Amino acid sequence: MNTMTIKSMCISGILVLASWAARLLFKTDMYLSDLGGIGAFTTIFGTLYGITSAFVVFEVWAQYNRTTNLIEQEAIGLERLQRLTIYFRDPPLAKMMSEAIHVYANQVINGKFHTLGSGNRNIEEGKFFRGISKVILNVKFDDEHDSIVYQQILEEFGKVSDIRSARIVQSLARLPVLLKVFVYTTSSVAILTFIFMPFSLFAYQAFVVLAVGFVISMMIQLIEDLDNPFVGYWTITPEPFQRALTHIDKYLN
Repeated sequence: MNTMTIKSMCISGILVLASWAARLLFKTDMYLSDLGGIGAFTTIFGTLYGITSAFVVFEVWAQYNRTTNLIEQEAIGLERLQRLTIYFRDPPLAKMMSEAIHVYANQVINGKFHTLGSGNRNIEEGKFFRGISKVILNVKFDDEHDSIVYQQILEEFGKVSDIRSARIVQSLARLPVLLKVFVYTTSSVAILTFIFMPFSLFAYQAFVVLAVGFVISMMIQLIEDLDNPFVGYWTITPEPFQRALTHIDKYLN
């Protein structure tokens, strides 16, 4: 977060220097009579720009939260799967399930979602996840109690599998390139408008360019960061899987 703030301040300072250079080069203070028309343009453009940028920020923030929620749900589902296995009253089976879950969860933890961050699926994770299903398919039972528990385990594994698929799809989702280009283009237009806008005093212009440049720079970095939740300043970590393994170990002890 501090890095983002410092970067935004540096960019704002560069924009202030650019506005000073534009003032000297184009003598923008000579066009104060045109300020009324420029003000009307700024009002209309600023309204449209504000709506668009707010929509994009809201979308990437919602996308980030959805991914976080799905990761939490998947980790909790693994815990429930382990608890259901204990009801079989078969310690070797519970141990086999625990080992399969540990292998899969550790693969996720060690990978730290780097593969998803680069826009690809992790093939190894899928292979180890299927290892959990093999444990379930090899379960043998001969009474009604185990039959009921087995059905619940199948249902729970199906839910975890669906959540995992949704988590992967959501993790790979990104903003459309055209939408990002549109936001960055309109941001550039907004900055250039204030750089070349005529001001009678440069101090006022410097303040406006500094403030607008800082806000826009922070917004763009926020969009870039949240659009890919596995890289950047705000990153999603596999901590829920670590907590799940800790809880599973407590069940078996």
